[in-house]
Amino acid sequence: MNVRIKGVVCLLVVGLLIIPVFTPTSSAFFHKKRTIKVAVIMQRWDILDVISYPFIISAYQKCLKEAERWYGVKFQLYKFWDSWNRGDVQNGRLEKLGIDVIIAPGGFGGWHTPERYREEIKRFVRNGGGFYGICGDSTFGSMGVKNLPKTYGHLIKRLLGFKQLSPMLGLANVYTDASVFKDMVGHPWRFTKLDLAVCLTQLVVSRAPVYFLRTSEPIQKPYFRKTLRMMLGNAPLVSGSKLKGFFMPDVIDVAVFLGSDKPYDKSMRWKKAIVATTYGEGRVILSAPHPELTVGKDKAHDIFIRNLLWVAEALPNT
Repeated sequence: MNVRIKGVVCLLVVGLLIIPVFTPTSSAFFHKKRTIKVAVIMQRWDILDVISYPFIISAYQKCLKEAERWYGVKFQLYKFWDSWNRGDVQNGRLEKLGIDVIIAPGGFGGWHTPERYREEIKRFVRNGGGFYGICGDSTFGSMGVKNLPKTYGHLIKRLLGFKQLSPMLGLANVYTDASVFKDMVGHPWRFTKLDLAVCLTQLVVSRAPVYFLRTSEPIQKPYFRKTLRMMLGNAPLVSGSKLKGFFMPDVIDVAVFLGSDKPYDKSMRWKKAIVATTYGEGRVILSAPHPELTVGKDKAHDIFIRNLLWVAEALPNT
């Protein structure tokens, strides 16, 4: 019996020595790709979300497929819709489904939201989720709006249907600088919904130079000190109050505008285009431009992907 046991032990030892010879040396052979759950949040009270939904989702699906090829990860995409009193966010699906990252794709819906909607998102990020706010939702993730003339109240009501902005999420100590709207809008009483439609059309075909700064956190390391032209979206971001800076995490200026395109004027130059920060246990990126919607620009798509991976805590070497 002892001889047989010794024989079995010898075979096991020999097997352990031989197996590595016939298997790859990289642990990637045994590595299961991480699946990142991404929820795109849209509001039924925002006409832009309703109209642009198919185009936005198609663009995201394309970018996420590119990310899977380039970075060796897997994505699961969810489409979240909320009405004013209920919906996916307000019903707690962020937690129930184990979502990793929220993408807030833009539009005007984030400027007027129910309190429960905001609280669910803030709790999600505070507990370790990622928030990626793009275009109009860079305002939604910020402290609010600066330099918005008081006379614009009736203009907002006439164009968007609500008289004033609700509180923003306050995830990052920055504001949207509304001063760049002055030349675009001109006299607010004369600015119509048709004028707004023209501006939105100009945004789709716009291309503005965005310069990527060298930062301590290498979110966009391949693009440090490089300029990419990408589709514009919201007004630029500016620094928040120094007082709040004592209590809130630092904001990283990832990229700034070097110029502009229609419908904006040159006042955007050197103002913040993309910023990053943390909120509780979660990560936050706010992007005024639309890298993900920039047609025919793989590098712009890569900017979007790296931002998304960073807020998901899945970007290599960060």
